[in-house]
Amino acid sequence: MSERGTYIVLEGIDGTGKTELAARLVPTLIGRGHSISSFHEPTDRFLHGQFDRLSATDSFAAALCLTVDRALLRGEIERALDHGDLVVQDRSFYSTLAYQYPALNAESWRELERIEKALALEPDLVLYLDAPVELAIHRIETRGRREQFEDEPYLNKVKRKFEQMFQPPKWVRIDATGTPDRTLEHAMNALMAAGL
Repeated sequence: MSERGTYIVLEGIDGTGKTELAARLVPTLIGRGHSISSFHEPTDRFLHGQFDRLSATDSFAAALCLTVDRALLRGEIERALDHGDLVVQDRSFYSTLAYQYPALNAESWRELERIEKALALEPDLVLYLDAPVELAIHRIETRGRREQFEDEPYLNKVKRKFEQMFQPPKWVRIDATGTPDRTLEHAMNALMAAGL
């Protein structure tokens, strides 16, 4: 039996560099001798399409599309962890809770939180990529088309919710204001400090 692996998720608002960091972390960790599995949410194209379709009219139903996607992925993550892998994942249920927070009333958000925590696998470590909303928006604009959630007032609310959910030591703040190389350096320092 392998020792159980570690489940690491990357969180933060759009424009902080989560996807690029995930792509850089995987070869770096493999180079350090780790067996790696990596995932990016959402994984199911149909459910992602339904999320996009419903987002403008029914935020709760849209969020449930992501929740179903996450539930379908859970077995694959658990198998990788049972195999002893370090699992690196771009986004988790925390993103759903943060991004749906401005769109839902308090009762609906609490119900979504209950469902997410019942169905989702809790990460062992959350690397929270932190950058000002203004910088994140600038980065988003340089890559092209904005998504519906990628405007400054909305992202400010999402960032506030992430800050409310931030719980050390499981959550580690990563300075994402610099270059991708600097963000990778900060992330690797955090992982090494966690014994990985």
